Order: sequence, then C-alpha cells, then structure tokens
Amino acid sequence: MTFYLLALSILCVFPYCKVSFIKQPLWLWLMAATVICGVIESHLNITGLVAIGLYVALYLGALHLKSPITRIISTILFIVSSLALAIHLVPGFNNLPIVINELITLDAIPYTLYANLDKGMAGLFVCAYFFSMNKAAIKKGISNDIKVNVTQPVIIILSTILATLIVALMLGIVNFNPKVPNFWLAFMAINLLFTCVAEEALFRGVLQTKLSQLITSTRLKILAPIIMACVFAFAHFMGGLSYIAVAAVAGFGYGYIFYKTQRLEWAILYHWLVNVCHFFLFTYPMLKLQA
Repeated sequence: MTFYLLALSILCVFPYCKVSFIKQPLWLWLMAATVICGVIESHLNITGLVAIGLYVALYLGALHLKSPITRIISTILFIVSSLALAIHLVPGFNNLPIVINELITLDAIPYTLYANLDKGMAGLFVCAYFFSMNKAAIKKGISNDIKVNVTQPVIIILSTILATLIVALMLGIVNFNPKVPNFWLAFMAINLLFTCVAEEALFRGVLQTKLSQLITSTRLKILAPIIMACVFAFAHFMGGLSYIAVAAVAGFGYGYIFYKTQRLEWAILYHWLVNVCHFFLFTYPMLKLQA
C-alpha cells in the first residue's frame, strides 16, 4: 500500500491535478498517508521518519523563507538532500525488492529492481518545488495546451531515442534482443514514477533551470542542457566509459527537449521511453564482460 500511495501522490503533484482538501493539495495528504503506511509496513523506521521531517522543513524553507540568504541556504540543502535521497545515502528506508540479481538474458549482467521509497520521495518534493517556483509559466502552458504543436517534441524524442540506442550498440554495451520479461509491468511503473520523475525533476527541473537563470545571454542558454548532459553522464560513472558516453547522448536529449519546451513532462516522458525501448528491445541492463 505504501508504494501505491506514493505513486498516486506523484501523479497528483503535477499541475493538472488541482484537487485540494482542507486548503492543502491532495498530493500532500497522500504523501502523509504514504509515510504512515511506510511506518506500519516497516518501509520506514524512526531514522527515516526524522529524515523526512527535516526534508519537508527544507522544502518549505526553500519556498517560503523571506530572508534571501536563509532561503538560498535552505534551497541548497534541499537540493543536496534530494540528491542524497535519490542515491540512497539517507538511512532509515527499507525499499521493496521486486527482482534480485535476475538474468533477463543470458548475455546480460544480473539485474536488480527495487521500488524505492527514498528516491520516490525525492522526486515528489523536487517536482512540487519546481511547479511551485514556475507557477506562472506552467499556468500559461496548460492554458495553451490545445494550441501547442507537439510535432517538434515528438521529432526530438524519436530522433534522440534512435541516437542513444545506436550509440549503445556501436559501443558494444547492448545487443538487439527483443523480449518481454515477466515483471515488465512493475518495471514500467517503477521506472516512470520512481526513477524518471526523480531524475528529470532534479537534473532538468531544478539544476538546469537554475543554470539557465545564471546564463544571461539568450544565445548561450543552450549551454545549460550541454552542461547538465555532462553532469548526468558522469552520474553514471559506475557503468564505465561507454555507459557514460551513452548517458551523455541521452542526457543531452532530455535537457534539449526541456530547453525547447520548458515542460518537465516532456523530459520525463522521453527519459521513460528510452528506458522502455532499452528494456524490451535490447540487452538489459547491459552486456556482461566477455572473458
């Protein structure tokens, strides 16, 4: 129940859901229910509970503190804490194992899949922060959704999915290997809501947005997705140099579509589609080293 509530909370944090209860948004009530269930179902211990309390305080401080200095400090601590949650450095969380060391194909390295409460929480609050800080642009975008030409984002997505997977093939980290693993539905849901949302909200929604604001020249703003692609690539250093190169190509695509549309939803969707194509059509997660 904990992870179903968390998933529902993440869905409701997007600006399309404007439901409130007792003057508070629905996603916040669902988050509270997630925490309660997490404690009852032993996915959270007292350390994790305290960590979430401090994290919520940093989130509120980043949004509402009146002093510029204290707000900047709170924002930096909030972003650092979000990263720590996303990479599982914060103690007190007992994430749910779905698949442990499974060989999806004989040529692949073993794969493990968890439903991550800590990373899901990070994604939830970073999304909430992004949408709160960009209310005017988001409201304008939603009101103009009927007029939006989706041709450009679709072309960007399709071309860069091909580029990412072709580079992976050329570098020899995957083979073409169509399949439908028995946990495919869990993978799709977890990857979308607990992985792609968290990573895109952090890398594109917050960090790329902040970087773009620091670049005053309109012509040089393209540097923001380029720089964030490099940061995103090196965040995947454990996969080796070839994996870093593939992550750089994919990361630039995620950043570029966000740069062109300023819509976090497009970056999340693109990231998820790359992962889904990789999962169903190619070696997953990557080829094992040959002796």
